[in-house]
Amino acid sequence: MSLNDKMFGRQKGIALPLVIAFAFILAIVGIGLLTLAQHEILQTRIETDKTRAFYYAESGLAKLQEIFQKPVILSELGSEISGSIEGGSYRVLLDFDQVPCYAFSIGTSGSVQKRIRVQAYFLAPPFENAVFAMNNTGNPYAFQLRGTGNAVPYGSVPGAERGGADKIYGNIFVDGDAYLYEQSSINPAPAPNPWGLNGDLGATGTVSLFGSASVSGTISQNAEEPDAWDLLSMDYANNNTHNVGQIFQSAGVSSGYLPVGNALRDVFVKNPGDRSAECATTTGDDYFFEPSTGFVTGGPKSGDTPLNAGQNRVYYVDGDVWIESNPTYGFNMEGRATIVATGNIHICDNLQYKDANSLLGMIALGKYDGSGNLVSGGSIYFGDPVYGNMAVFSAIMYAAKDFLFNTDRITNRPAEPDSGFIMTGSFAAMNQVSIERDWYTKTIGTPKPARYNTSTSTWVDAETGTVLTSTQISTLRHYQMVVNYDDRVRDQDTQPPGLPRGGMSIFAGFSNWEEI
Repeated sequence: MSLNDKMFGRQKGIALPLVIAFAFILAIVGIGLLTLAQHEILQTRIETDKTRAFYYAESGLAKLQEIFQKPVILSELGSEISGSIEGGSYRVLLDFDQVPCYAFSIGTSGSVQKRIRVQAYFLAPPFENAVFAMNNTGNPYAFQLRGTGNAVPYGSVPGAERGGADKIYGNIFVDGDAYLYEQSSINPAPAPNPWGLNGDLGATGTVSLFGSASVSGTISQNAEEPDAWDLLSMDYANNNTHNVGQIFQSAGVSSGYLPVGNALRDVFVKNPGDRSAECATTTGDDYFFEPSTGFVTGGPKSGDTPLNAGQNRVYYVDGDVWIESNPTYGFNMEGRATIVATGNIHICDNLQYKDANSLLGMIALGKYDGSGNLVSGGSIYFGDPVYGNMAVFSAIMYAAKDFLFNTDRITNRPAEPDSGFIMTGSFAAMNQVSIERDWYTKTIGTPKPARYNTSTSTWVDAETGTVLTSTQISTLRHYQMVVNYDDRVRDQDTQPPGLPRGGMSIFAGFSNWEEI
């Protein structure tokens, strides 16, 4: 064997281990790369699952919101809802033991879960009804409806529009007794009535019907009072979009309109000089809901003057609020807003909505001491006892104290109106709803309010309690009340912002989103 052959044989012997070693290294590198690729794929899949799981959790809350937006009895809903979506799933757990209640939404994608916790808020019980009278004083309280036929059309009888049966379209709750006389009626909410409100009447006392009076829905006697809700927890002084008093103060305006260009110039005027008599009856500042220009007089029972209240606004007013304007008979309001007053609210002129997207909330909040007791304000004075022009009004109204019909703001005594009224919305009071609309003539030229005493079955003077004579009874006249419940307050997409919360029926939105 030659030297070259020996050398070649050695090289062949060395090359084989090198090839094997190189192949081994390549195998290790390949396995490493494959493992890395698989890890990257796994991580990508995990990240994708995390994103999808969060999306599924949000989808669960969206489904819950959809359920809350429809007519639903929460006690029948159960404590859990679940569903599948695009290869994943959601599961929402509900905790109704707390107010506001909690919802925990769990989204699952693959082996990954994401959890979101939110608080679900609902409007206070008064907004479930066309009429709500809580009667916080605890004194005996009787809610009465009466009347016959239709009201005499305005103008056909000189000086008055009288008569007509009281008609409520929506549910009523009364903390006391309820009496329906003659042809008065409680009916289903106005069509299309998607919430199925049948015209129920609930009373903590007794319910009595006389004549052809009727209740289309369920009558509940000895009903339980709704759970209390904390009005002060709304903290309107901080939770508002416009602190009206501060805006006027910052602009240096103590009386009159805000400067041209200010967003509230055509919404409020403060302590106007042409209404000094009204302002003199209150202890603080007075803010009148009206534009600075564009007045349209219209007719005495109309609301024609354009007024844009803005969208999704909460106006906090430290003082009294008035809907009363000397240049006009009322307003045609556009927008969606809520007015909160620390004083009283005085409604003397007409107000109607420009379109189906407009809605107004009015909250007479009042002022409170350090213990949370109401010390002043908080009432709604509904009607114009001086000129009698208020006949048509639209709003969701709430009084922390009383809802008083046609009570003179100067004498604090009821005054006879020119006509009945048609109201679209609802009215509620934590104390009493005083909407009796019966008057008699005591002596020639002396009208006085009358009240039917349900205990003695006699007509009496509402102020003195004196039983009326047969001659005085022959002069009795009734002014019709028609209330059309505005069920748009039950839809979060259309309800005015900032209404008091605390119930478990009308959904008002989610807050405090938190991933856990």
